[in-house]
Amino acid sequence: MSYRGKVILCGDAGVGKSSLLSVYVDGKFIEEYIQTLGANFLIKEIDLRVVVDKLNIENPNLKRDIKDKGFRLYFWDLGGQHDKLFSTEYYFVQAVGAFIIYDILDRESFENINFWYQKIKDLSGDIPLILLGNKIDMIQERTVSIEEAEKKAKGFGVEYFETSAKLNKNVDKAFESLSIQILNKLK
Repeated sequence: MSYRGKVILCGDAGVGKSSLLSVYVDGKFIEEYIQTLGANFLIKEIDLRVVVDKLNIENPNLKRDIKDKGFRLYFWDLGGQHDKLFSTEYYFVQAVGAFIIYDILDRESFENINFWYQKIKDLSGDIPLILLGNKIDMIQERTVSIEEAEKKAKGFGVEYFETSAKLNKNVDKAFESLSIQILNKLK
Protein backbone atom coordinates (compact mmCIF):
# COMPACT_ATOMS: atom_id res chain seq x y z
CA MET A 1 0.00 0.00 0.00
CA SER A 2 1.37 3.42 -0.95
CA TYR A 3 1.69 6.42 1.33
CA ARG A 4 -1.32 8.69 0.99
CA GLY A 5 -2.33 12.22 1.78
CA LYS A 6 -5.03 14.79 1.09
CA VAL A 7 -4.07 18.12 -0.50
CA ILE A 8 -6.58 20.95 -0.65
CA LEU A 9 -6.75 23.73 -3.22
CA CYS A 10 -8.20 26.90 -1.74
CA GLY A 11 -8.98 30.31 -3.16
CA ASP A 12 -11.84 32.44 -4.38
CA ALA A 13 -14.20 31.25 -7.10
CA GLY A 14 -12.85 31.69 -10.62
CA VAL A 15 -9.12 31.82 -9.80
CA GLY A 16 -8.41 28.61 -11.75
CA LYS A 17 -8.20 25.90 -9.08
CA SER A 18 -10.10 23.34 -11.19
CA SER A 19 -8.09 24.22 -14.30
CA LEU A 20 -4.76 23.83 -12.52
CA LEU A 21 -5.82 20.49 -11.10
CA SER A 22 -7.15 19.25 -14.43
CA VAL A 23 -3.89 20.17 -16.17
CA TYR A 24 -1.80 18.53 -13.47
CA VAL A 25 -3.79 15.31 -13.12
CA ASP A 26 -5.19 14.80 -16.63
CA GLY A 27 -2.98 17.05 -18.78
CA LYS A 28 -6.07 18.86 -20.09
CA PHE A 29 -7.04 22.53 -19.95
CA ILE A 30 -10.78 23.14 -20.00
CA GLU A 31 -11.73 26.47 -21.62
CA GLU A 32 -15.24 26.84 -20.23
CA TYR A 33 -15.69 27.89 -16.62
CA ILE A 34 -17.74 25.52 -14.50
CA GLN A 35 -18.07 26.63 -10.90
CA THR A 36 -17.12 24.01 -8.31
CA LEU A 37 -19.85 23.49 -5.75
CA GLY A 38 -18.60 21.86 -2.58
CA ALA A 39 -15.48 20.06 -3.76
CA ASN A 40 -14.03 18.22 -6.72
CA PHE A 41 -11.86 15.19 -6.00
CA LEU A 42 -8.95 13.84 -8.11
CA ILE A 43 -6.13 11.40 -7.38
CA LYS A 44 -2.61 11.31 -8.77
CA GLU A 45 0.15 8.85 -8.03
CA ILE A 46 3.28 10.91 -7.49
CA ASP A 47 6.45 9.09 -8.53
CA LEU A 48 9.08 10.56 -6.25
CA ARG A 49 11.22 7.44 -6.08
CA VAL A 50 13.86 9.17 -8.18
CA VAL A 51 14.20 12.15 -5.82
CA VAL A 52 13.56 10.45 -2.48
CA ASP A 53 17.30 10.22 -1.76
CA LYS A 54 17.52 14.01 -2.03
CA LEU A 55 14.78 14.55 0.56
CA ASN A 56 15.46 15.57 4.15
CA ILE A 57 13.92 12.38 5.51
CA GLU A 58 16.29 11.00 8.14
CA ASN A 59 14.58 7.64 8.60
CA PRO A 60 16.18 5.19 6.09
CA ASN A 61 13.24 2.78 6.48
CA LEU A 62 10.80 5.52 5.44
CA LYS A 63 12.89 6.30 2.35
CA ARG A 64 12.95 2.62 1.41
CA ASP A 65 9.18 2.34 1.96
CA ILE A 66 8.49 5.36 -0.27
CA LYS A 67 10.68 3.90 -3.00
CA ASP A 68 8.91 0.55 -2.75
CA LYS A 69 5.32 1.69 -2.22
CA GLY A 70 5.06 5.11 -3.90
CA PHE A 71 3.17 8.17 -2.74
CA ARG A 72 -0.44 8.90 -3.64
CA LEU A 73 -2.02 12.32 -3.21
CA TYR A 74 -5.74 12.96 -3.16
CA PHE A 75 -6.50 16.46 -4.38
CA TRP A 76 -9.57 18.28 -3.12
CA ASP A 77 -10.53 21.32 -5.21
CA LEU A 78 -12.68 23.33 -2.80
CA GLY A 79 -15.41 25.65 -4.02
CA GLY A 80 -14.41 29.26 -3.45
CA GLN A 81 -17.72 30.73 -2.28
CA HIS A 82 -17.13 32.17 1.19
CA ASP A 83 -20.85 32.01 2.08
CA LYS A 84 -20.95 28.23 1.44
CA LEU A 85 -17.67 27.39 3.15
CA PHE A 86 -19.28 26.23 6.40
CA SER A 87 -20.59 23.20 4.52
CA THR A 88 -17.13 22.25 3.24
CA GLU A 89 -14.98 22.93 6.30
CA TYR A 90 -14.59 19.21 6.98
CA TYR A 91 -12.59 18.96 3.73
CA PHE A 92 -9.79 20.82 5.52
CA VAL A 93 -9.51 18.19 8.26
CA GLN A 94 -6.53 15.82 7.96
CA ALA A 95 -5.06 17.65 4.97
CA VAL A 96 -1.30 17.10 4.64
CA GLY A 97 -0.73 20.04 2.29
CA ALA A 98 -2.48 22.96 0.64
CA PHE A 99 -2.36 25.51 -2.13
CA ILE A 100 -3.81 28.99 -1.82
CA ILE A 101 -4.51 30.23 -5.32
CA TYR A 102 -5.36 33.72 -6.46
CA ASP A 103 -5.85 35.27 -9.90
CA ILE A 104 -3.14 37.83 -10.77
CA LEU A 105 -5.85 39.79 -12.65
CA ASP A 106 -8.22 39.93 -9.66
CA ARG A 107 -7.07 42.07 -6.72
CA GLU A 108 -9.95 40.90 -4.52
CA SER A 109 -8.83 37.27 -4.85
CA PHE A 110 -5.37 38.38 -3.69
CA GLU A 111 -6.80 40.34 -0.77
CA ASN A 112 -8.73 37.24 0.33
CA ILE A 113 -5.53 35.19 0.70
CA ASN A 114 -5.47 35.98 4.42
CA PHE A 115 -8.96 34.47 4.80
CA TRP A 116 -7.86 31.21 3.16
CA TYR A 117 -4.57 31.12 5.07
CA GLN A 118 -6.39 31.46 8.38
CA LYS A 119 -8.94 28.77 7.44
CA ILE A 120 -6.11 26.36 6.65
CA LYS A 121 -4.28 27.14 9.89
CA ASP A 122 -7.46 26.84 11.99
CA LEU A 123 -8.76 23.64 10.40
CA SER A 124 -5.67 21.83 9.07
CA GLY A 125 -2.91 23.05 11.37
CA ASP A 126 0.70 23.58 10.41
CA ILE A 127 0.86 21.83 7.03
CA PRO A 128 3.04 22.52 3.99
CA LEU A 129 1.51 25.32 1.96
CA ILE A 130 2.27 27.04 -1.34
CA LEU A 131 0.88 30.33 -2.64
CA LEU A 132 0.06 30.36 -6.36
CA GLY A 133 -0.62 33.38 -8.57
CA ASN A 134 -2.49 31.98 -11.57
CA LYS A 135 -3.29 33.19 -15.10
CA ILE A 136 0.13 34.56 -16.05
CA ASP A 137 -0.82 33.90 -19.68
CA MET A 138 -2.63 37.28 -19.38
CA ILE A 139 0.21 39.04 -17.57
CA GLN A 140 -0.37 42.34 -19.41
CA GLU A 141 -3.68 42.66 -17.46
CA ARG A 142 -2.09 41.94 -14.08
CA THR A 143 -3.40 43.90 -11.08
CA VAL A 144 -1.22 42.25 -8.42
CA SER A 145 2.55 42.73 -8.73
CA ILE A 146 4.95 39.87 -8.29
CA GLU A 147 6.64 41.87 -5.52
CA GLU A 148 3.38 42.09 -3.53
CA ALA A 149 2.80 38.37 -3.89
CA GLU A 150 6.37 37.44 -2.93
CA LYS A 151 6.11 39.71 0.12
CA LYS A 152 2.84 37.99 1.14
CA ALA A 153 4.38 34.53 0.70
CA LYS A 154 7.45 35.55 2.68
CA GLY A 155 5.19 36.83 5.48
CA PHE A 156 3.51 33.43 5.63
CA GLY A 157 6.86 31.65 5.35
CA VAL A 158 5.77 29.74 2.23
CA GLU A 159 6.97 29.22 -1.32
CA TYR A 160 5.42 31.24 -4.17
CA PHE A 161 4.89 30.27 -7.81
CA GLU A 162 3.21 32.01 -10.71
CA THR A 163 1.33 29.62 -12.96
CA SER A 164 -0.76 29.38 -16.08
CA ALA A 165 -3.10 26.42 -16.38
CA LYS A 166 -3.83 27.42 -19.98
CA LEU A 167 -0.14 27.28 -20.99
CA ASN A 168 0.74 24.58 -18.45
CA LYS A 169 3.44 26.87 -17.07
CA ASN A 170 4.96 25.98 -13.67
CA VAL A 171 2.03 23.68 -12.87
CA ASP A 172 4.06 20.49 -12.46
CA LYS A 173 6.82 22.42 -10.70
CA ALA A 174 4.41 23.80 -8.06
CA PHE A 175 2.67 20.46 -7.43
CA GLU A 176 5.97 18.59 -7.21
CA SER A 177 7.40 21.17 -4.81
CA LEU A 178 4.43 20.73 -2.48
CA SER A 179 4.74 16.94 -2.75
CA ILE A 180 8.38 17.14 -1.69
CA GLN A 181 7.50 19.41 1.24
CA ILE A 182 4.85 16.93 2.34
CA LEU A 183 7.29 14.02 2.13
CA ASN A 184 9.94 15.97 4.04
CA LYS A 185 7.43 16.44 6.85
CA LEU A 186 6.75 12.70 7.18
CA LYS A 187 8.28 11.17 10.29
